[in-house]
Amino acid sequence: MATNIRLQTAREALGITQLQLAEKVGRKEIEISRYETGRAIPDEDTKRRIAEVLQVKPTYEIYDC
Repeated sequence: MATNIRLQTAREALGITQLQLAEKVGRKEIEISRYETGRAIPDEDTKRRIAEVLQVKPTYEIYDC
């Protein structure tokens, strides 16, 4: 899997940490890290919640997968 730079960039643009994002979407910080490094792929519900928090629509703009 490829690194998900768009997700990381969108998060950093809002000035929030992986922990803050994780808390807002109901996931663990390690899961956010895995999504950003490409070691895991979030399910559709998680993708939607992350996109809402990051104020990005549609979700495919921040995901390589």
